Amino acid sequence: MKKLTLLVFCLVLTVGSGWAGVTGTTDPTLFNDYVDWCQYGCAGNQFASPQTFTSGLGATGSVGLVGTLQGFYNLQQGSSWNGNFNTGMGLIFNGASYGNTPTSIATTFDNGVFGAGAYIQADFYGDFTATIELFDSSYQSLGIYTTTGVSSGTPGTALFIGAFDMSGLKDVYAAQFTAYGIGPYEPDFAIGSLGLSSAASVPEPSSLLLMGSSALGLAGVLRRRFKGVL
Repeated sequence: MKKLTLLVFCLVLTVGSGWAGVTGTTDPTLFNDYVDWCQYGCAGNQFASPQTFTSGLGATGSVGLVGTLQGFYNLQQGSSWNGNFNTGMGLIFNGASYGNTPTSIATTFDNGVFGAGAYIQADFYGDFTATIELFDSSYQSLGIYTTTGVSSGTPGTALFIGAFDMSGLKDVYAAQFTAYGIGPYEPDFAIGSLGLSSAASVPEPSSLLLMGSSALGLAGVLRRRFKGVL
């Protein structure tokens, strides 16, 4: 089983106009399989990274923090998290405001999928910027999608951020999530239910929010590589 091992990666600054390898979306209905994080109990406990998971349709993989050996927290909207996820939704929290020093939350998949996404919210109320990056089986970046959301205390209004590989192949083996808000511990955020696309075909690009090079507004992009083992 492939797992996230140390979840520590090398950052290489690459000059370019943007990524064109993925198509981003904020529509959760485009994903036919979901991972319920309450499989860890949703009791507010801390778990060492990585931890394995099983989706509703039986897909397996791992979840953990990037850039630190500290563990994530398994919380739940409405009890240990008072944000805008759906009430009762299980969460993976990076614990930045608890003293953790992560950069992102990452998931890897034992078998390739067409795309992935997750509900996401910054811990501090207000505007935030969310990013998802997809990786292939060699943990080479397929591309990045970035969008904005609003963190609040109104359940059921959380942003969903997802992306598909534009090649139309089932070759997404990892997804990395980051959210930067306006709080003092950024990136301080949680992800909710993880969506996977294991269907036979990728939705038509016209049904998705296409990511243009100008959407990133960056002079360069960050390429990351995960190191995985069997």
